[in-house]
Amino acid sequence: MPIKLLDQAEALQSQGYLARAASIYRKLTKLEPASDPEAWLDAGLGLIACLRSLGQTPEAEKVWAKTHKLALRHGDVELRERLDLEKVLIDRAAERYTKSIKGLQRHLRRFQKQRDLCGQSFALWAIAGALRFSGDLSGSHKTFLASLTAGRKSKDKSAVAYALFGLGGVTRILGRLADSKRYYAQAMRLLAKTKDVFGQAYAHCGLANVLRQRGELKEALRLYLAAHKLYSALGDAVDLAYVDWGLGQIYLRTGKLALAEKHFRLALGAFLKDRETRGVVLCEQSLAAILHASGRTAQAEKLFDQTLARARKAKIHTHLELFT
Repeated sequence: MPIKLLDQAEALQSQGYLARAASIYRKLTKLEPASDPEAWLDAGLGLIACLRSLGQTPEAEKVWAKTHKLALRHGDVELRERLDLEKVLIDRAAERYTKSIKGLQRHLRRFQKQRDLCGQSFALWAIAGALRFSGDLSGSHKTFLASLTAGRKSKDKSAVAYALFGLGGVTRILGRLADSKRYYAQAMRLLAKTKDVFGQAYAHCGLANVLRQRGELKEALRLYLAAHKLYSALGDAVDLAYVDWGLGQIYLRTGKLALAEKHFRLALGAFLKDRETRGVVLCEQSLAAILHASGRTAQAEKLFDQTLARARKAKIHTHLELFT
């Protein structure tokens, strides 16, 4: 197993270049595991994490099954715990929120027993996100605050920043736009001089979202364009699609319907490809509004009914989020 390649992939992953890291991990997992089982397992875990973060859950599940099989023969208890956590996170990425919350709570108890504050912050952050997407906004907000507290106690800058991202998102959905702006701005300052390019892109997009909701469209547009550039460099198709949707909203608000439709359709294609139901619902709702504004009301009604059924089938509440 070429250890230098493994180190390179891990460095790319830590900065948010997940597609590039996944490409290297994928090559390493095609090598014979028997030559270096421990390194192969590290590569397998890295690939799983990248794939589920990129929304490529079917491939992540296949790699997980192969990695788990090898871990049963060569892995220790700690490795199996890491694999179990990745399985729970795959469930979360695949929108199986109830199942993922139950698994994450189990790992939270493990981190609490180990007095691992960074682990606690991460588990709470993941639970809070699942609660948000399943519609429990109050529980999500409370859990993100607990994640922030654990992150600050751990003195881990990344843990604090991602808890702030979560708080920025849920307070925005709750309509608490001043709080949301403050949380995103704090996270942006925290990550500004780090190598976490993904975090910087996320901060730009999140802050742009809340500024758009506040009507600060000029600054929101600037931040969306910066986020677009960063996500493009990272090769992150799903998060890039959220930026395209945000840009579409800006152009919709300013009456540039053709430009708005272009960005919504770009985003919709990416969301459909990566099975990102929340993104699909956002785009189809937005496109329905444009169709209606363009006089194509029958098409608009059909699309609106389609996306409402899609949201209810997935048991998500994106169609009810006024501040999104």
